Amino acid sequence: MLIDEKITLKIASLAKLELTEQEIKEYSKDLTNILKWMEELKEVDVSNVQPVTSVTKNELYEREDIAYKNTVEQEKILLNAPEKVGEYFTVPKVIE
Repeated sequence: MLIDEKITLKIASLAKLELTEQEIKEYSKDLTNILKWMEELKEVDVSNVQPVTSVTKNELYEREDIAYKNTVEQEKILLNAPEKVGEYFTVPKVIE
């Protein structure tokens, strides 16, 4: 087995997950199967395959990088702010 229960517990700890003994066994097996499948993929000859970044032929719209005049005045936007300090919105702290 490529991924044992010790490694699965380490991964769960890093992901802040609490796993039961049954889940640890199942995830160890699943992760091992994924790594085995990845090893199988390494054997596939892709030397004649062109690299792709997308399966669709979408092209990104590009525009000139020029500044536009603001269509909405800053004061009007700040009128909707529940709390503000000067010219800025204030929001509750989310990171300790």
